[in-house]
Amino acid sequence: MTENARTRGRPKDLTKKISILDTARELFLAQGPDVTTEDIASKAGVAKATIYAYFADKENLLEAVIRRESDLTISDKQFEQSQDMPVKAVLKSYGMRYVSFIHRREILGWDRLIAAAAVSSPNLPERFFTAGPGRGQSMLISLIEQAITRKELKQCDPSIAADDLAGLWLGFTNLEVKLGVRPELTASEIENRVEHGIKVFMTFYARSDI
Repeated sequence: MTENARTRGRPKDLTKKISILDTARELFLAQGPDVTTEDIASKAGVAKATIYAYFADKENLLEAVIRRESDLTISDKQFEQSQDMPVKAVLKSYGMRYVSFIHRREILGWDRLIAAAAVSSPNLPERFFTAGPGRGQSMLISLIEQAITRKELKQCDPSIAADDLAGLWLGFTNLEVKLGVRPELTASEIENRVEHGIKVFMTFYARSDI
């Protein structure tokens, strides 16, 4: 048996994968898309070949980093567990994670990173959007669709409803936090913002006959 065959047969060390993702996240945000896989491997304490054992190329690695960030909003498992929750409960659960994530100052770093990456690879922003914010918004739309089916919300365009709710949660505050003109929100401020947004949302979208 060749050395390559033995290597392919070994179970991959997930701690190394996590280390690669953590390091890649740190370096991408600090230095932008020009970070090399050599830089990432060196700081993560792994061989460059180890990176390629998990990720096809640097773009694939960056996409995986962004997908993992999206899981902070809602993971696939959390989405599945929320299927039968009452609409207010599921929206608060989603909203707490969403607002906690989106109102961090480092989000501006992601904006810069994706904009810089688009210069050399124009197709990257769409891929990153699909893996990150687009995925989260699609899940919010699906949660609203389910509430409409359960007759908790009135008939409407779920895409527009999700956009309205996200807008209530974001507001002008998001820009203030990203630009550093106000501190990041505290836990109580996040909860108040989420609950206020849901209250305004339900005033318009809740069925009036229940």
